Amino acid sequence: MISIQPATVDDIAEIKQVLSDTWIDTYSSFLPVEVIHKITTLWHSPEGLAAEIGDERVCFSVATNELGAILGLVTAGRPSDEVVYIGRLYVLPGHQRLGIGAKLLDACESFFSGFQVLRLEVEAQNEKGMSFYRKQGFRETSRKEQEIEGISLVVVEMEKKSEWRC
Repeated sequence: MISIQPATVDDIAEIKQVLSDTWIDTYSSFLPVEVIHKITTLWHSPEGLAAEIGDERVCFSVATNELGAILGLVTAGRPSDEVVYIGRLYVLPGHQRLGIGAKLLDACESFFSGFQVLRLEVEAQNEKGMSFYRKQGFRETSRKEQEIEGISLVVVEMEKKSEWRC
């Protein structure tokens, strides 16, 4: 059985491991492993994760199994009254396609109320991510090129109208 609950600072080491494992699985086909390690070290520092966990304006939820092991996570913020922006949504490779990502999205939508649209960015080369978001009702709104550590990537912005709309 999968449970979704807010992340705690005690979860940080396990969250970092989930992020590392999923980043290697997701991005190693188009980013060198040394770039992945550099990015995850910078973007997923314990201090940064703790700040997000402690910020009441941020949804930072984890999916755990019956033993309490973290299998996935989502982070999101609300840059405006109308928009909720998904910053991260990752599920461990061996636990994908089991509905965990959808449950994390549901938890994120429940955390915020009264918004009109969910937005996110996903790399076009991340075929699993693109497919997942399409199945969840997201549609592509734009594309842009972004450079990460000297590597050019195509980033796709996607959005989904909220079911919470008034």
